[in-house]
Order: sequence, then structure tokens, then C-alpha cells
Amino acid sequence: MRAVVIEAPGRVAVTDVDPAAPGRGEVAVAVERVGICATDVHILHGGFPTATYPLTPGHEVAGRISKLGSDVEGLAVGDPVVIDPGLPCLRCRLCREGRLNLCEHRQAIGVTRTGGAAESVIVPAGNCHRVLAGTPDGAAVLAEPLACVVHALDLVRSPQGQDVLIYGAGAIGVLAAMVARAWGAASVSFVELADGRRQRAGTLGRSAASADGLGGADWGLVIDATGAVPAIRDGLGRLRRGGTFLQIGVAAPDAVVEVRPYDLFQRELTMVGSLTTRYSFPRALSLLREGAIDASLLLDAPLALDRYAEAIDSSGHSETLKVTVAP
Repeated sequence: MRAVVIEAPGRVAVTDVDPAAPGRGEVAVAVERVGICATDVHILHGGFPTATYPLTPGHEVAGRISKLGSDVEGLAVGDPVVIDPGLPCLRCRLCREGRLNLCEHRQAIGVTRTGGAAESVIVPAGNCHRVLAGTPDGAAVLAEPLACVVHALDLVRSPQGQDVLIYGAGAIGVLAAMVARAWGAASVSFVELADGRRQRAGTLGRSAASADGLGGADWGLVIDATGAVPAIRDGLGRLRRGGTFLQIGVAAPDAVVEVRPYDLFQRELTMVGSLTTRYSFPRALSLLREGAIDASLLLDAPLALDRYAEAIDSSGHSETLKVTVAP
């Protein structure tokens, strides 16, 4: 079968590999679409410390069950599924507390284990979630990043009735806006520097190149989906008293933002970070089926598997908010 292989940082090829067979408790998934995100870019360029090489990447996977291993229940050949890439150890203290996304020994499909940028991938059956009937065609590939957003918003006070300001109108920022609107946000506004993305975001709420163009500093929930220090610093200053700052964007490991502890105290501010997903795939899939997520705003036609390197290069720079590949 054809698969992407990152042989070492900076070296990627699409090649023929021997297909594996599912073992006990595993299934084979025929991959229909795989999303590209910043993690894949970092893995290719050696900027993701837990990645192992050689590696077939791809952790945002949608496809159909093609084979069942032994002792698999609740799934059948032909079922449309998405994959939860997280592989927690289930033994460490954080796993025992139910905080599986913070596992001290966490592995991940497409990061430390063979991923879905291939015609087929072998995964534990328990990592498959069946796509709900009525989900728009092609939208299921958004399930993993959407589940990340759902988990992030689980960690803060409900957006219901809140004025929400989002830095970055890429895929995560736009998904955050859609979920916030579905959950009753009073308003959604974006700060986005790129003209094309700012215009797309304008279909969901107000958008500007600077928060100064949106009315100052009075938001109950500010979300950073950029990881950029200037955006984070500016966003912290835009909170109203009692407001919450949510960090979803991935900043450089050595990035530093100054915070005045007196402001946290005197204005009773909350700062929250969010990592991947936790118990949020079912609700993400429900949002996709219910039409709360406009996939057409994020997705264009996928690229062929042989164009994976092009997909990586265009991710984050393309007017397409979520670049995908169709093996």
C-alpha cells in the first residue's frame, strides 16, 4: 500500500509499504481523508520532541473499517469512523484520575505510532468513533480538531451570554467560534492579520486586524489560537473584570509572556491552558451531525496522497483553513 514516510526531520517520501494486519482488539481503517495541522509541520521539520522516526504521520483521520482483529465488538466492516489518536498508558497517576490527555507516558497515532497518512492504518478498536448518520459528506475529518476545541471550552465558564474574542482565524479559531456560537455566546469577534482569513471569519462575527478596531477591552472570554506572543500579550489586556483567557494555540516552548499577578488578583482573572482532547469526541461528532459546524468554510477539495509535501507546505499559509489529503 502507499504511505507517507518521514524518514528523518526534513525528509519525506510517499512509498510502498507492506500493509499490517489488525491484531487482537485492533481494526484496519481504510483512510478516506486525513487532515494536516501544525503538529504535522513540526514533526516533518524536527520540532516535535516526542516524534519518532521513521514515521507515517497523520492523526486527524476519517475512513471506514476494512478488517477486524480478534475480540473486537461494536464495530463492523464498512463502518465510517474517525480516530482518536491518543494512546494513554492507563496506569500513571493522571490516567487513574481520568485525565488521560495528560498521561505521563502518552503515545499518539501519527506522532509516536504509525499514523493515517496512508491508504490504511491499524488502530485499537477503542480509538474508533463511529461517524453519525446525517453528517455532511467530508466533514468527519474535522472531528479531531473539533474535539480539541470542545475539550478546551469544557475547561472554562460556559460561553453562553459571553462576548468572545478569538485571536487567529485559522481552523482552530474558526471551530472555536462555531462551538461558542452553538453554545450560546452573545457575540464572537476575531483578530486576524491575513486578509483572506479575516474575510472568512467575518461570516461568523466581527473581524479586524487589531482588537482596537473591535471596541477596546471588554471581553468575557478571550481565546488565543495563534501561539504568538504579541497576540497573547494583547489578549490578556482585553479581558473585562472577571474574564477568562483560554490558551489553545501552541506557542514556542521558550516563549515568555509577562503577567502582572496584581491584575489576576484585583480583576479576578482566570487563565486556562488546554491540551488535545478528553471525552470530547462524541460531542464533536454530534456537533458535526447537527450542522453547528460549517465544514464548507474550512475545507476545500483534498490533495492526493502523493502531494503530501505540498499539503504540509501550504498548511498555515493557504486560504483553505484545513488542508487535507485523500489517500
